[in-house]
Amino acid sequence: MSIGVFSPTEYTTMLLGFLQENVDRVADRTVCEIGTGSGVVAMQASLLGARSVTVSDVERDALDAVSASFSRLPQGSTDFSCLLGPLWQPYGIRSFDLILANLPHFPTPSLTLPGRLPTWAMGGADGRKLLDPFLEGLSEHLAPGGLAVCTHNRFVGIEQTRAYLRARGLSLQTCRETIVHLSPLKVSALTHGASGYGEDVFTLGEHVFGRVCLAVASWA
Repeated sequence: MSIGVFSPTEYTTMLLGFLQENVDRVADRTVCEIGTGSGVVAMQASLLGARSVTVSDVERDALDAVSASFSRLPQGSTDFSCLLGPLWQPYGIRSFDLILANLPHFPTPSLTLPGRLPTWAMGGADGRKLLDPFLEGLSEHLAPGGLAVCTHNRFVGIEQTRAYLRARGLSLQTCRETIVHLSPLKVSALTHGASGYGEDVFTLGEHVFGRVCLAVASWA
């Protein structure tokens, strides 16, 4: 399988930027990344001094590629491990100081993009097929004083996420908001079409754009 199927995107760079701007939240902390894909986010955490980095993915090829990449990093004190499986399943009862995720949460029941795996984008009809179970597990896996940071399309309900977390004793802040271009193929796959998501999906001429942010969860 080509490593290109795991190529980083604007969503990846949002997480990288957060880590680079919050080194104190990374250095000497236990970190996990769910849905690691290319592994560059996990590698950045390692280079910023994380005490341990644990990654997981449903694609074994992703884990093989990440393991190979980590083997080329300067040898240091970071303890690195890979887990195969969906969401929280492979983590047991482990908890972490910093939890990172860039999950498939595009609102569509079916989408296949050229050069990508079927698991890459589909988030179910409302985009929350994986997002909600991820949020559900935070109360068990986020260590006291920890942070969980995930990419979040605003058009799948950022306020719904805020309420979901509040009910579980967690608070939500957003940061690093940006706008991404939605390809015609993605637009055609949107459950409610380009006009069905309010101001968070908008059209300029022939082009459609969506608003994205980082959702940062912490204990209330």
